[in-house]
Amino acid sequence: MVHSRFKPKGLAFKLSLSILSAATLLVSGILFYNYHFSKQLLLESARETAEQLTNATMNRMEGVLVSAQRVPEGLLLFLENTKTNEENIRKMLSFSLQNKPEIFGSALAFAPYAFNPDIPGFAPFCFRQSDSIGYKDLSGDNYGYFEWDWYKKARDSGNPLWTEPYFDLGGGNVLMATYAVPFYSNEGLNQVFQGVATADLSLNWLEDMMNSIQVMETGYVILVSNEGTVITHPVKHYQMRNLSELALSANNAGLAEIAGQMMKTEEGFLPFTSLIDQRPCWMYYSTLPQTRWHMAVVFPEDELFAGLHRLYFYTVFIGILGIILLSLVVILFSSRITKPLRRLTATAEKIGEGNFDVDIREDRSTKEIFMLGSALSRMQAELKDYIKNLESTTAAKERFESELNIAHDIQQGMIPKIFPPFPDRKDVDIYALLVPARQVGGDFYDFFFLDDENLCFAIGDVSDKGVPASLMMAMTITLFRAKTDLDHEIHELVNSINNDISKDNVNMMFITFFMGILNLRTGKMKYCNAGHNYPMLIKHASTAQFISETHGIPLGISENFEYRSGEMNLDHGDTLVLYTDGITEALSITGEFYGDDRFAGLIRNKCTEMTPVKVCGTIMEDVELFTKNPERSDDITLLVLSYFPPEKQ
Repeated sequence: MVHSRFKPKGLAFKLSLSILSAATLLVSGILFYNYHFSKQLLLESARETAEQLTNATMNRMEGVLVSAQRVPEGLLLFLENTKTNEENIRKMLSFSLQNKPEIFGSALAFAPYAFNPDIPGFAPFCFRQSDSIGYKDLSGDNYGYFEWDWYKKARDSGNPLWTEPYFDLGGGNVLMATYAVPFYSNEGLNQVFQGVATADLSLNWLEDMMNSIQVMETGYVILVSNEGTVITHPVKHYQMRNLSELALSANNAGLAEIAGQMMKTEEGFLPFTSLIDQRPCWMYYSTLPQTRWHMAVVFPEDELFAGLHRLYFYTVFIGILGIILLSLVVILFSSRITKPLRRLTATAEKIGEGNFDVDIREDRSTKEIFMLGSALSRMQAELKDYIKNLESTTAAKERFESELNIAHDIQQGMIPKIFPPFPDRKDVDIYALLVPARQVGGDFYDFFFLDDENLCFAIGDVSDKGVPASLMMAMTITLFRAKTDLDHEIHELVNSINNDISKDNVNMMFITFFMGILNLRTGKMKYCNAGHNYPMLIKHASTAQFISETHGIPLGISENFEYRSGEMNLDHGDTLVLYTDGITEALSITGEFYGDDRFAGLIRNKCTEMTPVKVCGTIMEDVELFTKNPERSDDITLLVLSYFPPEKQ
């Protein structure tokens, strides 16, 4: 038993714990909601910041790109309005670069023999080198400008275009992107391709622009081409590589999703893991209208949410501190509330220990406490009376249980219980069992020899249970043994037993009864069934069938009722199975009856070649498996008899 000084604290503790649990859940819910709500706000704010930053940078780039696009347009006007020779073209190209400092180079790449019928190719190119402007003819030095993408794509498409980034080996010898414009001459109604005018942007300039953009502390900006090539990146190793291939090689699902979305949508804001340091990040990207390139701003997640995490930590700290203070207040408050209850609890424990004379102090601090004290006083008085009554009731119950045990022993002593009952006889094998639903019951069986050849046996079931049924059972067995002889027919014996039972049967109890007399020499069996369950007869250890014949109503219902009888012959190896309705009416846990069909199927399928003791064991095992309930609803009785005539052994 737990010491009393610990128990009174239980209510105060539980009350405090309940209030604190509710407060903690409320605070936790508010913190959880605020955290995720603030996180969404930060993401939206980051997206808006990235969008503004991207738009500003894109406007700068668009200005440069538009300016670069005007260079080829100016060159085409020059070709239309000026006599073209190498010197004039060189001056015009040099002049374009001097007025466009953001442009790296410019060229006029003529189609074969378009500039001079005697010259297969001519491509004057001006470009920046150090602080001056260099010049070369791209048709020389094995440059092969006819095979470069900027020339072929412009020629084949017939439209101005920006190329993918490339290294201009043999030309400017730098990473660049080219804006190429095809130009034509009019010959009658036809336009004849004459060449391509270009303006080149150095990617070093784009990289410097991207790297100059500050994104938090370690964020960065990248530029991706229309076909997914990384144009600028803080890590040189990743430049000029396909973004999807980078994601695939790094097994980076988030970056792979972004690479796919870039090719489909104008803008997006998605999470991914950085290739640089494997940190969780968010990327916002947008598309440049002129080149269809994609500018992406990368936000490290820990920096993005750093302020939120600090705020959340401070909020949690303040919340815990508030809960601690609330705990102190609640404990003090609940302790004062439960003080009278602790006192009453201590008093109740003394009463529980058997001290029914303990003084219960009256407390009027609250109406509820006063009512509880009054109820405890009434309980104290009622317990005194109850203990007195319980002592007398317990004594009476013990006497009654003792008498029931004696009655059980007497009842069990009235039926044969020693098996095999006739060990010296080889012509018959008998086994029986009786399992009462209570300590005493109304089922019975009996068997005995009338002489050396005639075996008498019976089984019965009284309509009630308990002590009344056991008394009726005892009377029936007594009459059966007293009246059975060979001088009377079997139906006359049953008539006589019925008449004696029916007299003064004020409780209207009745008995289903089956009685048989078997001549072990001839195998002839006379029997009478007074409303009992049909026995099962197993023939030659092969088939089984009910003896479906009833010769009258149960015993005890009607005095002077005339019973009939029947007779049959048993052959060598035949087995007779007698039972009460405690088997066929056994209930499963679902309320289903065991039933005659299941019983007959069990006998036919499993019991045809068994000894009587094994038949009884098999039947009981199957009933218990069916009911799955240790408490039986009715008495169960079995009597199994196998016949082996001497002349057929």
